Amino acid sequence: MEGASQLRSVREIWGYLPEYWQTGKPRLEDDVAAVCEGLLAGGASELVVLDNHGGNAVNVSAESLPAGARLETWRDFDLLDHEVDATFQVGYHARGGVDGFLSHTYVPGLRLRAGGELISESHTRAWASGVPLLGITGNDLHRETLGALSETPFLVTQTSIGRGGMSPVWDEPHDGRTALREFAERCLRDAASAPTVPEPTDVTFEASMPNGSEVADQMLDAGWTRSGEVEYSAQLRIWRDARELLAAAMNAALVPFLPYWLGAFESAEEAAAADQGRVEQLRLIFDAWAAESQPQWYEAAVDPMPAGLADQLSDG
Repeated sequence: MEGASQLRSVREIWGYLPEYWQTGKPRLEDDVAAVCEGLLAGGASELVVLDNHGGNAVNVSAESLPAGARLETWRDFDLLDHEVDATFQVGYHARGGVDGFLSHTYVPGLRLRAGGELISESHTRAWASGVPLLGITGNDLHRETLGALSETPFLVTQTSIGRGGMSPVWDEPHDGRTALREFAERCLRDAASAPTVPEPTDVTFEASMPNGSEVADQMLDAGWTRSGEVEYSAQLRIWRDARELLAAAMNAALVPFLPYWLGAFESAEEAAAADQGRVEQLRLIFDAWAAESQPQWYEAAVDPMPAGLADQLSDG
């Protein structure tokens, strides 16, 4: 979602904030719909949209999709079982460690490596799917740091201004939708020549997170081996062996945020009725995260709760 063509701020990606409902979600839906239209025009017989953004449970509404596209909740590791022929990634952001707009890898602070290469969500999802990746749309610095996926067709939708800002490639949303449709159609028509995305085999998988020293038991129980103060590693025969390890690393990195996490919302009205004490703390955490400083946002997440918030959470 963070790589959507007209997105502007960190507050547009979290379902507990009004900006998400006012502009963030509609902007993502516009990009997804435009890509679907292009893939259908290029000859796709059926499209399945997988909503991979964690800011809310359902970020793309079924009614925003064109005829011929539908929502499913399949996971990337299961796509071969569903006889999917190819994938296309919409609205992708740069990986953690890159000074790009809202850059991260799944969870703030989490870093993942495969065979020594820092990898992004594009890598893990492409390898998990086991099918060709026809194209990617998203952030400019994501394209520049794709590494093993650098041959994949890529449409830049936004230019980073540090971690906290971006400039859309197209001033007019209509122009962006047209470019997305045309790019997706071209990618589908060129599918036969799409570069292969070989999954890593017999590779060392590594994960690190700011709270790594505090979640050692959780990581070790999941099959990771501790390799440093906040670092862990595991040997993979094939990428599918990473499924449970990846989930464990994400869950471990989320631990500092769990006391404030609010879950998902069905509407802006439901979000507005949520515990506003938690909302305010999450706003502070993620505003600091978008402002580039890892120590700043991490301290906001783990520092003692604001006065009165602990009582509110215990009551809930």
